[in-house]
Amino acid sequence: MPPLLLRSSSPTSDAGVFCRRRLKRARRGVSVRASWQELAGVLVFSAVPFTAVKALAGSPLGARLRRRLEARKATAAAEADALRAASRQARGSSFWYGGARPRWLGPIPYDYPEHLDGEFPGDYGFDVAGLGRDPVAFANYFNFEILHCRWAMLAALGVVVPELLDIFGIVHFVEPVWWKVGYAKLQGDTLDYLGIPGFRIAGGQGIIVIAICQALLMVMNISFLYFSSC
Repeated sequence: MPPLLLRSSSPTSDAGVFCRRRLKRARRGVSVRASWQELAGVLVFSAVPFTAVKALAGSPLGARLRRRLEARKATAAAEADALRAASRQARGSSFWYGGARPRWLGPIPYDYPEHLDGEFPGDYGFDVAGLGRDPVAFANYFNFEILHCRWAMLAALGVVVPELLDIFGIVHFVEPVWWKVGYAKLQGDTLDYLGIPGFRIAGGQGIIVIAICQALLMVMNISFLYFSSC
């Protein structure tokens, strides 16, 4: 009687099969299969803030608010002039402004740009690309930087609030830690928007659709601020 041969798999082959299966599942989770209904929902939701502000501006309530702001415009302008004068006085007596302010190379001799005279905060004489040569462009960059700081403050608030809400049991998120949210989406997890069960702006799809939604939201807000200031 011939001997009975038993086929056994080695641990290394089992590990290789397991890794290949996990890789296939991960690839399936990363893929994006957004339907047209979900993309339409992203577009509509992104347009809500801009549309709501425009509708408010054209309503009787918006007209009353505009008249109230125009009535306070003279007082606000006088207060702004007083604040600018106080700011100039503070800069004139500050160590960080003017021609004797600290420079980015310290005591090392260097031909610093003439258009940087220490008038703005954070001016250490560094402008190797010449971005501040045009006064109008430099003023725009200054305002854009303030806008970026405001977005950063909102982002910091969005980092802290979800974790606090989850810790105190007020709202339970699928993933409250901000730097793990993107990883969870790349793994194919479905995250509820604002922690509301079933409220999924981008559905259970991949992170690309969410990135489109975020980009549209930011473009809408920034464009509104830009055109309202013109």
